[in-house]
Order: sequence, then C-alpha cells, then structure tokens
Amino acid sequence: MDEDTWKSIFENDLVSRGVSDVWNFSVDEHYQERMGWLQYVQCCYARFRCSICGRSWGSSKVHIFFHMSLKRRTGEVRMYVCKQKCKKCTAAMYEEPTFLVENIEIAIGNLVNKITQKFYNLPIDNLPRNFVTDGMQDGPHDYINCEGCALGICKYYTDIQYSDKRTFLPKTINQGSKQKKKRFPRSNINSRHQGSLQYLGSGFLDGGETGGEQIPWWIVLLILLVILWLTSHN
Repeated sequence: MDEDTWKSIFENDLVSRGVSDVWNFSVDEHYQERMGWLQYVQCCYARFRCSICGRSWGSSKVHIFFHMSLKRRTGEVRMYVCKQKCKKCTAAMYEEPTFLVENIEIAIGNLVNKITQKFYNLPIDNLPRNFVTDGMQDGPHDYINCEGCALGICKYYTDIQYSDKRTFLPKTINQGSKQKKKRFPRSNINSRHQGSLQYLGSGFLDGGETGGEQIPWWIVLLILLVILWLTSHN
C-alpha cells in the first residue's frame, strides 16, 4: 500500500481546511482496538490481485478503519485496511488492496471532514462523495475470504463512533410463544359439602329474588364454619 500517497493527501487537506495543529498519519499492519480514540469506518471500492495465480478482482466492501486522537494540539490518525483472499486458490493468503487515487482523495476528504467536525466544531466543508469503480465486481461480497468478516469487524457501521463503546442488541422476544396458564390448587373441601356451600351461597345472595325467605347471614356463617370443621376432621 502506498502510505506516502495517503499521508500527502491527508496533510494537504488539513492545510486547506485551516487546521494549524500537527497531525501524524500512519498505517497499521494489524487491526487493533484503541480505547478512548474516535473510530471512523468507511467502506470503499478497491482491487486485489492474488500473488499465487495472478487473478484480479474488485470489491466495494473494503473496510477502512481510522482511529483518531488529539492531545495537546497534536493529533494522530492510525489507519487499517481489511484484506481479502483469492477464492480460487486453496492456499491463498490475504492480499492488500489497490486504491484509485480518486478514491484515496474521497476517503481522506471524508476523514478530514470528521476531524474538523469532531475536534474543532467546524462545519462540514464538502459533502461525502461516492467511491468510483474501475471495472466489474465479482458478484456478492465474499464473506469467507474477507479479513474483516473473519475478525468480526466487517459488520461495523460506516460512521463515526467511540472505539471503547459497544452496541448491545436487545433480546429477541418470541411473540408466538404461548403463555403458560396459572394452576390453582384444588380445593380440599369434600364434594358432598360443596353442593351445600353452593346452595347456601345462592340462597344467601339470591334468596330475595327466588321468592324464598332470605337466610340470616349469621346462620350461613355458622353453617359454613361447621362444614369447614367437619371437612378438616375427615
């Protein structure tokens, strides 16, 4: 990867935006989390070439990770680009992508926009542009041979975020599951006394409507106590 090209375009963009602080730009050989840094992810188009069979392919799912930090007017950007393998070779290794200069300029322009917005509270100078392609792409994204997918970082949203924060998905609730019905304990009252209770209860509550005389409440209570006592001694 031509690190000097990325660095040169980055420095020129900072100067054009009026940033006077010193910013260092470097490329990481391996992906690593940087706690407390801002992370900006872009999904860019690039091309790959297999070092074994010479096969070439293009991909629009090349994730570029930028980690940014500013301390005492000295900033630092660490970039990591995900690699891909050739799907035709069984012993294929991860190959570095090759970017068009136009896409490097677009990626750096978007990066500088984020830096000036997040660290200097400046308005966005230029709106993000779409990356350009230089040929046909080989079908859908090859998840098996993508380094980003293997590391579990290809799923990240292409936007600004803190690298020391995680997003937790809510637990899925099965709306179709049936709720268990509550079970109530069976009554211990003997069946021969249940009829009497029902009769007394209906007579006490509905005696005035059935035409019979209403049983006094204290007699009903006394009978209920007797029945409960008999039931407990059975």
